[in-house]
Amino acid sequence: MRAAMPAHLSFDEFIAACQRPLRRSIRVNTLKISVDDFLSLVAPYGWQLTPVPWCEEGFWIERDDDDALPLGSTAEHLSGLFYIQEASSMLPVAALFADNPQPDGAWTLLPLRGRKPPRSPPGWAMRAASWRMSSPPAG
Repeated sequence: MRAAMPAHLSFDEFIAACQRPLRRSIRVNTLKISVDDFLSLVAPYGWQLTPVPWCEEGFWIERDDDDALPLGSTAEHLSGLFYIQEASSMLPVAALFADNPQPDGAWTLLPLRGRKPPRSPPGWAMRAASWRMSSPPAG
């Protein structure tokens, strides 16, 4: 790994960065609530929400009451108003739609038979992968 790093970067700083805990982040479910309404709803809680630059509905969150009530047990999370999601996981969707709101195609990888995740929808275990390509408009 050290040999693969550019000479101007410090390997020790890279290792230190990898060992730091990730910042907790959430993504507002805009199918259920707007970002503005969500921010108004949680304002009385005193949560410190910092926008994730590459995701309009993503926020890094810091809370003083994390020990009293885990984030996953809040009424807003249980009712589906937000998801606990690592900020880096918000990046692929932002990148996919950055230049084109309707991409030409997307890969969907699904588990092999017998390797399905818990509560997967029926039929998922039968497909290993699928490719969906929309045809460009004729013209």
